[in-house]
Amino acid sequence: MDIKLPKKPWYVNYRKYIIGGAVLVALMVYALMLQLGPRTLKVQIAHEQIATAVEGEFVEYIDVNGVVSPATSMRVNVMETGTVERICCRNGDVLQRGDTILVLSNPKVLEEMAAERQNYELRQMQHRQQLIEMQQKSITVRSQALQANFDLKKMAQDYELAEEEARMGVRSKAQLQMARDEYEYNRQRTLLNIESLHQDSVLNVIGRQLIQQQMQMEAQKLENSNRRRDALVVLAPIDGQIGNLNATIGAQISAGAQVSEIGLLTDYKVTARLNEYYIDRIQTGLPATAFLKGRELSFEVSRITPQVQDHSFEIELRGNCANLLLGQSLRLQIELGRPEHRLIIPRGNFYAQTGGQWLMKVDETGRRASRVPIKLGRQNTEHYEVMEGLQAGDRVLISGYEYFGDAEVLRW
Repeated sequence: MDIKLPKKPWYVNYRKYIIGGAVLVALMVYALMLQLGPRTLKVQIAHEQIATAVEGEFVEYIDVNGVVSPATSMRVNVMETGTVERICCRNGDVLQRGDTILVLSNPKVLEEMAAERQNYELRQMQHRQQLIEMQQKSITVRSQALQANFDLKKMAQDYELAEEEARMGVRSKAQLQMARDEYEYNRQRTLLNIESLHQDSVLNVIGRQLIQQQMQMEAQKLENSNRRRDALVVLAPIDGQIGNLNATIGAQISAGAQVSEIGLLTDYKVTARLNEYYIDRIQTGLPATAFLKGRELSFEVSRITPQVQDHSFEIELRGNCANLLLGQSLRLQIELGRPEHRLIIPRGNFYAQTGGQWLMKVDETGRRASRVPIKLGRQNTEHYEVMEGLQAGDRVLISGYEYFGDAEVLRW
């Protein structure tokens, strides 16, 4: 006997299609949620990538490379034109005063010196002959003066004898008068002759002095000529280290040209170049610190050269340069202000990816981080100053951003 079966509901025959459609709708809803919701990325995060924003002392400073150099240097100039024949030292050599730097050659100078020497010897012979003649003339003048004085004394004695004879009656008054007139005439003439001889003697002395002065001047002129020869050898003017030696064998160097510098070894400075961005923030007196082999060296900015070349300018620092070597490089930290209490986070490579515009902030669970906008202020080699977007105690990711892509939420 046949049994009538109950009729199945309509959806039973379409259940596969209904289930498939439901799954498809669920997938579409899930995809839509993914599109509309934040982009999430699952990553592996190390402990070193997470840092905490804290309230702390912030000091703005910059790192620069400095080079130890002499604080005082002297230029070395060539005094005589010549061709470089020999170079006797190299940049960085320590020289003593009088050590040879360069040897120049100039045949024209040597020829002029030889001619000057010949002229000097000829003029010296002429002057010596003149001096001999004047010496002989001086002897003659002294002899004539001696004879004139003797004649004057003899005439006085003759006149006294004539007076005695007149008193004795041997001579008449007329004869005595004639003797008096003759004596007076001869006395005046002799006195004039003595005065003339005296003037000749004075002129002779002056003439000899002039000749001696001329001889000294010519000797000085010869010495100056010899200095031209000596100037062809360029010597170190002081004790120190040579630098900026600019000469090559065979090069022609003009008189007055600078060929090198000598730096004093008793005092040092540190020179550094900074980006032009800091030109209005650097001032003399700013402190700086360098670390060398476990030692902390203190410096301060002593001089600023405001001329900008290749987008940078030069500064000089003075301080503890004991036991430092010329040319030694130092890594300096120059403080740009006093310590201030600010919200800070450690430096990381996030800045290269985000430009300091946002960070991944870790939530309270410690297993998830989401993107938050921030605003950074100043920076130093260790920290960034946080102006907006974070609070003290917030934990953020500071590295690994090159792997995050455009994800807005991270899970690990």
